[in-house]
Amino acid sequence: MPATALQHFKDDIARAGAILTHADSLGHAPLADKMLRADLLRSAWMFAVGALDAYFCDAYTDIIAATASSKSRQQTITLPEWVYEVKFPLRAILEEYDNENWRWRMAARKMMERENVTSLKAVQDLFNKFFRPGQRFFRDQLDTWMSRSDARIRLFGILQADYLAKSPQDKRKAREAAINQLKERFRTVFQRRHDCIHNCDRPRMSPQPLDKGGTVKKVIQDIEFLVNRCDEHINTEFREFLGTAGCSPATIAQAGY
Repeated sequence: MPATALQHFKDDIARAGAILTHADSLGHAPLADKMLRADLLRSAWMFAVGALDAYFCDAYTDIIAATASSKSRQQTITLPEWVYEVKFPLRAILEEYDNENWRWRMAARKMMERENVTSLKAVQDLFNKFFRPGQRFFRDQLDTWMSRSDARIRLFGILQADYLAKSPQDKRKAREAAINQLKERFRTVFQRRHDCIHNCDRPRMSPQPLDKGGTVKKVIQDIEFLVNRCDEHINTEFREFLGTAGCSPATIAQAGY
């Protein structure tokens, strides 16, 4: 899969980090600085979730376009029936392009330009169908993810060291509990972004407090963890998907480029 989606994510999440750094430079007094600091923290939170949203939209665009261009390049491959249900804008397909791959990329981009991916279920719905059984988001990778040194208790409900020390049976139970923890963590992250965008973080009478830069730093860290792990998995599984469809190594090498 092209590296553009991940590179754009890295650029965008760095912008969120820069807003956070600037917010941390402001004090809590006078009141005007305190309010500005809180709003900058909200902006960093929104930027971070926006970076995640853009990444998953771009990544889905890339693999849909790569699937279509692979079929165009190698007509003998056999794609799952659901691929043929993907609806591309006709204008984008009929435009003239110097590069045939660009036709499918622009069509896929037009298809996704009004979509958003701000729930884990939305991520699952888009990508799981490309993955092999036993390799689905967000269950089958948890053992690997929870075993990492940068796995955090707020994501999985357990420290890495404690997880690794468990028996296989207890690890299985910990993974089952981690599914709900992961969903709840990102439900909270996405909801706060929604509140900031739709009602200026005022879901009731008063704005929700946000005065700790560390709170937003943790949001950024968790989003980086999720996107980086997902990108690794998408890259591996999409190559498997094309290979299973009958793509030659040459076709796989050219997919999306």
